[in-house]
Amino acid sequence: MTEADLGQMHQLSIGVGWPHRPEDWRLVMGVGQGFVACDAIGRALGSAMWWPFGDDFATVGMVITSPRLQAQGSGRQLMEVIFAQSGDRDLRLSATKAGYRLYRALGFEPIGRIFQHQGRNVQLPSPPPAMPGLRAAVPSDLASLIRLDTSAYGAPRDRVITALMEASVGTVIEREGEIAGFALCRPFGRGHVVGPIVAEDDEMAIALVAPHVEMHEGGFLRADTAQEQGRFGAFLESCGMTIYDSVTPMIRGRHHAPGGAARTFGLANQALG
Repeated sequence: MTEADLGQMHQLSIGVGWPHRPEDWRLVMGVGQGFVACDAIGRALGSAMWWPFGDDFATVGMVITSPRLQAQGSGRQLMEVIFAQSGDRDLRLSATKAGYRLYRALGFEPIGRIFQHQGRNVQLPSPPPAMPGLRAAVPSDLASLIRLDTSAYGAPRDRVITALMEASVGTVIEREGEIAGFALCRPFGRGHVVGPIVAEDDEMAIALVAPHVEMHEGGFLRADTAQEQGRFGAFLESCGMTIYDSVTPMIRGRHHAPGGAARTFGLANQALG
């Protein structure tokens, strides 16, 4: 998969109803690697990507097959190429309802649920309580964000966080000179998406996301989170970001669990994590 494939990749994702713009494809292509399945005259009929995070872990995504090939085993063939390319790495992906049975057959196990919250006319119902240390992210925060994300996510995502930081407006919460949580918001699909969101608890996550809701009041905003219940999910709902869809995170191999006080409240992308 190269920059020359961008136009066909965009058309492929439109064909299955995904909201990705060419710019969204360009971002994920820039931090990962993938391949394109073509017919005899070079038309793209399928795609798959993977993103290595260290030597023993990777995520898989952008697995698309054209509707006319979906019943012919093409999804399995695409995944077999991913297995060959990624070697012995543990793999994680987000399974749609259509792909779930295939991934189970390939040895992936479900590890929870991710809920896609989105709304077209978002607004804050009321300002959340002020949280000390809340400020806008600045470029010099990058190293701290990478360290915090690595701890919360369970694997190093330096290239991903660097690329997202360049494309995003961010908020951070700082305590005694150390960043304890952050949220990044960037253009995506039909509007903007908030993620990743790394926080110690619901209150911190709400405080980090609220400025982005306020900034995009009346617009389209999305956040993907595993927090179905609790105050954070209720906060997203109260802002007009209802649950639109859900996917199943799945792992093949060892589960890489977070190791610090902060955890991931919102994903950067269902493929990137």
